Amino acid sequence: MIRKLFQIEKIKALSYPAFKTLMIIHFLLFFLVVLIVSQVNFSFPGFSVTKLYQFPNIWEFFPWVASWFNLFLAIVVILLVGNEFSFRTFRQNVIDGLSRNDLIRGKIILIFSIAVYTFLMVLIAILIFGLINSDDYSMGAIFGKSYLLLIYFIQALGYMSLGLLITIMFRNNALSIIMFILYFFPIEPIIRWIFEAHARRYFPIKIISNLTPMPEFLTMTSEKTFTTSSGTSALDFQEMGLTIEPLSVGLNVGLAVIYILVFLGISTYLLNKKNL
Repeated sequence: MIRKLFQIEKIKALSYPAFKTLMIIHFLLFFLVVLIVSQVNFSFPGFSVTKLYQFPNIWEFFPWVASWFNLFLAIVVILLVGNEFSFRTFRQNVIDGLSRNDLIRGKIILIFSIAVYTFLMVLIAILIFGLINSDDYSMGAIFGKSYLLLIYFIQALGYMSLGLLITIMFRNNALSIIMFILYFFPIEPIIRWIFEAHARRYFPIKIISNLTPMPEFLTMTSEKTFTTSSGTSALDFQEMGLTIEPLSVGLNVGLAVIYILVFLGISTYLLNKKNL
């Protein structure tokens, strides 16, 4: 059944011109950014952009860049799911013998497949640029922070799962895209400010977006090591007081997975309860 649902989703996606267009734009934007940044030369002595493209720093830098374009992935899901309602294909699929749970499983397979694509895209880019620019080719250097790419994979799932939920709620492509963007800003940020500072970190968009935090560029690009008495980098933004202490990686990932399951659970409930 999984293979059948995958084939159905693949046919639907590839027959929609906007899907191919947005995925090409997503691919080109990511590689355009990393190529442009690689050509930038710092005018500050003691710092080098090349270090961003070396192992293990590249495992932080590339997923962070790729996270800028997760909006494209969510919009792709919104358009594909919205078309199911606009063209009554959900209803036709049920008439043809699929259950409503099969419909949501198909969309989960679609989301997972797109996340695999972007995971492989970033992985290939990391290996190419990392092997070209690195000086240290030890296993520890090459794969020491590779887990960060898996965290990015979870983040991509989070963006698309929220896009799925919003589309099932509003059932209109344009309205769903608008509501998706508005939820990022200003809806959730305004809601967060109602709560105390420590509670603001636990809202869904805050949790999901924090999976790929901005890298410590000063530390990563510095050609020298500057450490404090506690052993942390003196160039660390948190050490300098520019950023607040984040949640632990494990807690952040765990909460993100919970939110993804909640998004998918509510989507399943709504699709089973509402008319197609």
